Amino acid sequence: MADRLVVLASSRRPDVYFNIIGHNARQGVTQFVLAAVGNLPDETPDQQAFALQQNLTRFVSELMNSIYLLLPASVDQAGVPLALPLEMKSFFEHVNWGRLQFTYLSVQEGDLTEFLREQRAAGAAFDVTACKNSVLAGAVAWLVSRGGSPIYTMEIKKQQVFGEADLLPYLEPSQYAYRDLSASRLIRGATRRVNAGTIHKRRFWFISAAVAIAVGLLAFLVPAQFATPILAAAATFATIMSGVAILVRNPDDQ
Repeated sequence: MADRLVVLASSRRPDVYFNIIGHNARQGVTQFVLAAVGNLPDETPDQQAFALQQNLTRFVSELMNSIYLLLPASVDQAGVPLALPLEMKSFFEHVNWGRLQFTYLSVQEGDLTEFLREQRAAGAAFDVTACKNSVLAGAVAWLVSRGGSPIYTMEIKKQQVFGEADLLPYLEPSQYAYRDLSASRLIRGATRRVNAGTIHKRRFWFISAAVAIAVGLLAFLVPAQFATPILAAAATFATIMSGVAILVRNPDDQ
């Protein structure tokens, strides 16, 4: 499990993020990046990130006080007492929510590629449970095209009531699944095909340098009559590698 989870967020409901974060926190993840993706009506990008933070923070704070906010919750809305407060209390005793690190961002769909690139370089895993279909398709396609990354989604298997009973502390292990989409047969196959046709920049230059050193040593050590064909072969290799550098897609630079 990665140390950092990036949650691509297109939903206003804080309960889904509570479940995602709660499950991953149980697995030892402590860093969460919640990225509000896309445009929501009547909200600027900064307002989207702030609203996401405000809604989730208030929702969790009320749960800690054994109160459930009916969704969607307004600023002045009062909650109702939890029907099963002991289970929620036990959850927060196991998961120290205050020690988790949260970063809230707003990402326009046009900037999604750059955002994914930065987070992937930082070693993050991704959660697409609560993002809209256009974001889901674009994110998965880009991550697969770069050789793959962990891409998770949470599935509630029981009949949902969209209330307190759907929260993680009240779910049996058999009632939900947290799946890594990148482990599916379809995406594994696509990732293998991408990796098979990809030369990464570091590997490319390592191969080039190793061959160049080997050719140089041979030209220096072998008799003079053999040096000319060796250098000719080296020149041919350099020409081929130059062509490969242009023609072979390098995901590190895209």
